[in-house]
Amino acid sequence: MKRFLCLFLALLPAALVAAERPLVVDKARSQIDIVVKATVDSFTGSLNDYDARLIVDDETGRVKATEVRFDFINVKTGKEKRDAKMHDWQDTPNHPQGAFVLQRLETMDDGKRMAFGHLELHGLRREITFPVVITRDQRLYAIDGEAVIDTRDYGLPVIRMMGLLKVDPMVKVRFHLQAELAR
Repeated sequence: MKRFLCLFLALLPAALVAAERPLVVDKARSQIDIVVKATVDSFTGSLNDYDARLIVDDETGRVKATEVRFDFINVKTGKEKRDAKMHDWQDTPNHPQGAFVLQRLETMDDGKRMAFGHLELHGLRREITFPVVITRDQRLYAIDGEAVIDTRDYGLPVIRMMGLLKVDPMVKVRFHLQAELAR
């Protein structure tokens, strides 16, 4: 009996780890967009280079952990001059990285899911909550969401030009991550 108990306790961590499985994000079919509204020149930036770590429960298929890390220099708007101004505003040389770490997913009374986590930008970490839709078809996952971020919460100034023109500090981040269970 003692041997069985020792064997059971020795194998227990392996069994617990085996219950988790990573998802591999298909970046060609995924996108992260940053929608910025301005008085005159609204635009959408794209983040195509990032590190995403997603873990699901192998038995239930539920997302257990998500972490997305990126270098701010990889946010591109399609205009080099605007990108340079954005990096000056964000102080990218001193705050080069950003990250989102999921704390938990909750299903609300209306059946919708909410993601609760932390977003780190400009050297500051703040709590963030946003709706998320997770669709699964056997080994494939589609994770979609949209979060509104107040850049002032991260110590970033409101951009004003000539007294009349203004960039809205409320920025919308839209994402679609397509992933597959790792083999």
